[in-house]
Amino acid sequence: MNNFKSFISVLTITLILTACGKNKAEQMLYDYQSENAKAINFALEDLDFQIEKIEKVGDVTASDSITYYKQQLAEYWTGNATSAEAIADTLSFEYVKGALESAIATQGNLFESYQEVLIQISGMGRYSSEREYERKRNKASDEKISFQKTLSKIRILEAYYDSFAHNPDSVLSAKYEANYSSINPLLNNAKQTYNKVFYTDAEQTKFVKEESLQ
Repeated sequence: MNNFKSFISVLTITLILTACGKNKAEQMLYDYQSENAKAINFALEDLDFQIEKIEKVGDVTASDSITYYKQQLAEYWTGNATSAEAIADTLSFEYVKGALESAIATQGNLFESYQEVLIQISGMGRYSSEREYERKRNKASDEKISFQKTLSKIRILEAYYDSFAHNPDSVLSAKYEANYSSINPLLNNAKQTYNKVFYTDAEQTKFVKEESLQ
């Protein structure tokens, strides 16, 4: 009988401690904000940090990243996020790379042509012509370098795209929405309330990124 009572007492204490503790989502948010507080030399315990609500709202899959990288490709191509949305699904990496490689070759040929003319007229006293061809040669060089840099970025985007395209259903992160409040020591200790989205790592053991809810 005494053993039974002892068991009930231990079980009751355990349940009380569990009820007072943080669930997994709350603990991840607490740990994440603790690191943020440390970055400005504060302890989260001193900032009256309170979690009002936090809940998982979905997963981020590889297919989401595929969409993102195709959007980035289209933005490089159009130079405009709004215009990019209309062509993101159909624009291919091969097409953009081919166009950039062609542009690089064109600017390279122009550079060589202008340089050849400069050599021919050098020392002939045609100073205005020399300055003009130097300007054109330098512009061709700058354009070529710019296209080469863009091509390098496109190849990096493509590598990321390909890495996710092999398994589009794989889960990369979990997405949570949270409402919480804390004192802001940088604003005369004003109490502020936040509504944000948080993303976990692939193992879903900690938050690694946040965004403000619109």
